[in-house]
Amino acid sequence: MSRSDLIACAGIPDGAMTLKDEEVLEWKQEQPTQGSFSLKTPFSFEIDFGPSGLCHVVARLRHGFVIQIAYTGPSTTILGPYHACWSLVSACVNWRDALKLDVNRNQGTMFPQRR
Repeated sequence: MSRSDLIACAGIPDGAMTLKDEEVLEWKQEQPTQGSFSLKTPFSFEIDFGPSGLCHVVARLRHGFVIQIAYTGPSTTILGPYHACWSLVSACVNWRDALKLDVNRNQGTMFPQRR
């Protein structure tokens, strides 16, 4: 994925660092995701079911293209260790999947065929 496509789907990064021939971009989701179901009983016993955690997505780019993605942060969710990151990466995953469908639909070309 190119740098411009990454920023188009993930949004403007919260931080960036330029290295010799690489660039590192970071997006932060620092508001804890809240549980979707909470069970409270007498005697102050409470159980929350659902995601809870923070996430930082770090993308490493070389020559303007993504070469690595890493997830950091204390993300311990019932839906998996990276679920708190989903809000940061879902648009890029959906965009990539839509692009694959478009390429397959148009016999391997990047642009729709005109009729």
